[in-house]
Parts: sequence; structure tokens; C-alpha cells
Amino acid sequence: MKKLRQHAARILLSLMLTVAMVAPMAMPADVFAATGSNTQSTQAAKYTTAKTQNICGIKIYFARNVIKEKRIAASPTKLKVTGQRWSVKLAWTGAPSNAITGYYVLRRDINGDTWRVISVLGPKATTYTDKKASSKNTYYRYSVIAYKKVDGKIMVSTPTGWAGAITTRSKYKNVTSVTVSNLANVSVIMTGSCAQTYLSFPKKAYSKYIRWWSSNEKVAKVTNKGLITGVSRGTAYIYTKTHAGNIQSFKVKVTKGGTAQAMIDAFYAWNGYSRLNGKQKGIIDIYNSVTPWPKGYKMKYSDAWCDATITAAAIKTGNVQRIGRECSVPRHIKIFQSLGIWQEDGTITPKPGDIIVYSWNKFRQPNNASASHIGLVVKVQNGRITAIEGNRGIGIVATREIPVGWGCIRGYARPKYIK
Repeated sequence: MKKLRQHAARILLSLMLTVAMVAPMAMPADVFAATGSNTQSTQAAKYTTAKTQNICGIKIYFARNVIKEKRIAASPTKLKVTGQRWSVKLAWTGAPSNAITGYYVLRRDINGDTWRVISVLGPKATTYTDKKASSKNTYYRYSVIAYKKVDGKIMVSTPTGWAGAITTRSKYKNVTSVTVSNLANVSVIMTGSCAQTYLSFPKKAYSKYIRWWSSNEKVAKVTNKGLITGVSRGTAYIYTKTHAGNIQSFKVKVTKGGTAQAMIDAFYAWNGYSRLNGKQKGIIDIYNSVTPWPKGYKMKYSDAWCDATITAAAIKTGNVQRIGRECSVPRHIKIFQSLGIWQEDGTITPKPGDIIVYSWNKFRQPNNASASHIGLVVKVQNGRITAIEGNRGIGIVATREIPVGWGCIRGYARPKYIK
């Protein structure tokens, strides 16, 4: 037993001194992504001494006694790095400590082609500070890999996705977050349709590299430039990862065009968009995206936008031919009448997907009352109507609950949706 312990100690010391990771020059930027690479090989385990191993497309040189055909399934994830004044701090989500022996921390200078082990940590470690990463204006990349000793031999895990940073002594800034704009346009997509996102970066950003991926490519796909395509009905989350390893996400609803539910989904996706947070601009942008504009008028961000929200939802969901386009409620009623879908009766019980029109004139008369506001019916239950409206109150997309037959309801439009 004593000789075995001494032998194991020599193995670990040898690994600390000699392990290196060499990345091919033509290797894609995010080759460390661990998707689908954790599974163990079904082949019999083989051993090698002082040979280069290939782990997820990365060449790793081990000194001796490495299991060649297997990897441990437990691996670290979600690596983030933070540039500090004279150092770089790493943090990651660890693997179960009882499933591993420890971690190798690897670093690569941006101008180099070799990944080097800079530290060997215990199984409970989830952070590390690289105090030697202090050169000014130097970008350092990192990865973390778990290992396990089995009968004096070494098994390794899939590496984390790489993440990089520069120290705060640099004139450049690490990108720890990005602002994804055009969300009004991408939050709801029809099957077969595309929508483009746009990113805002901080000034003097060191790297504008962003990795994109979808939680469910059977629902929505995304390119490395942020172009999202609806594949089939459902919900997916689109993720962005900065060069420093920070991950953000937003939800995309893919729906079949032409339905009432598609309209409802579009409104709910915009719930909370307001003039205050500036997100209402995305709705107006969708309205203005289709030309010629009704009456030749391009909407301004300062305009009232309740009816523009109805039109924007119709554009997003393939319902323009069923609803029409307008930003004026009185003019939109005339479109509803021409389509044969207008009901001048505020006392009837509506259906989800109906367009509700209000008149704040207490002395209104049928067919000649003012048309003050517009929204979409999303639910009718127990004599109560739930509607969702753009530009409600202080200028926000929000719901309203009212009784059937409420005195300020002028009438409804019932579009001829696809069932």
C-alpha cells in the first residue's frame, strides 16, 4: 500500500508539471462546448503512457497511466472570468465532489497556441484567482477540466467552454453583458419566419464575440449572428454568451400564423413593454416596418400606440388580411366594417381573440360614439372579460378585467381567424 501511495503521488506531480493542451490553429472559437460530449465510450478502456490524447477535439499531453477510451461524465460547467486590477478571477459550477478527485485549471494567452495547466485544485473548489495574469492589455483565456484517479490511473472530463478576460489595468473593457434589442420582433415568430436581433456593447469592448444557441432547435434555431428562425410551434430560450463567459437568455414563442392564439401570444410576449422602459419602440418599429403606411403616416415614438399594438400583433402573426393595419381607432373601425367583422354592441359576450373597442364618452350612442381605446380579449370567464392593451394607463402593455356589458365598451371586431 505504501508503494502504491508513493506511485500515485508521483503520477499527480508528473501531471502538474507536464500536462498541456494544444489547440489547432483552425479550431472554431467555441470548440470547448461540452454539448453531447459527456457520454462514456462503450469500448473497453485502454491505457497509454506519455502519449497525446484527444478530448473533445482538443489535444492533451499526459505523462503516464491515462485511460484512453473513457471520460468521466461529471464535469464543471458555466465558467465565468472577471478581470481584476492585477489578476483574473475564475468561477464555475462544480461537478459532484464525490465523483471526482479534483480540477485542472488551464490558461492560454491570446497570442499563444498552447493551453497550460496553471493550478491543480481539490474536488470542492469552484473558484480560482490567477495572480500571474497581470500584464497590461493582455487577454487571457481559461478552461477547467475535472479528473479522477481510478486504481492509480487518470480519467478526465469534458472541458468547460472557454472564457476570457483582461485585467482592469487595460484601457479595454470586458464584456460581461450585452443588451439584446428588437425583442418585440423576436419574442413571437411564426413557423418558417425569421427575425433579426441586435446587440449593444459597452464602449471600448475588448471582444464582440458572442456565442448564440437555442434551448430547443426543433422549435427555434439561431445563427452566430443572432438571426432566429421559427421551426415548429412551441417555446424556446435563446442564449448569448460573452467572451468572459457571462450567459443571458430571452424567450421566443413560435406559433402558427393566422390564429387567435397567435395574437394572444404576441400580446402576452409584450406584457410590460412601456414608454418608460422604451420597449414600446419595438412595437412601433414593427408597425412602421410594413409600407405603405396607412394614410401615408409613419408613426413617431411619442404617438399614442394602442391601435399600433393591434396592427403590430397582426403583422407578427400573419393576421393582417383578417384585421387590417391602422394606428387610429376610428379609422380601424371602418376597416373592421369593410371586412364584415364589426359588431356595434358592447353588451354581447366576446370570445378570446376578439378586438375590443372602448368609448370613454358616457353619453355615447350606437354607431356614432367616440372610439377612445382598443385592446384584445384574451379570456372570458364567469361573466368577466380579461383584455390586454397597448398604451394602457401610463403607457404600458397591460391587462384589464371588466364585466361583460361594461358601459364603456363600444363594440367588438371578430376576425375570421384560422381555427
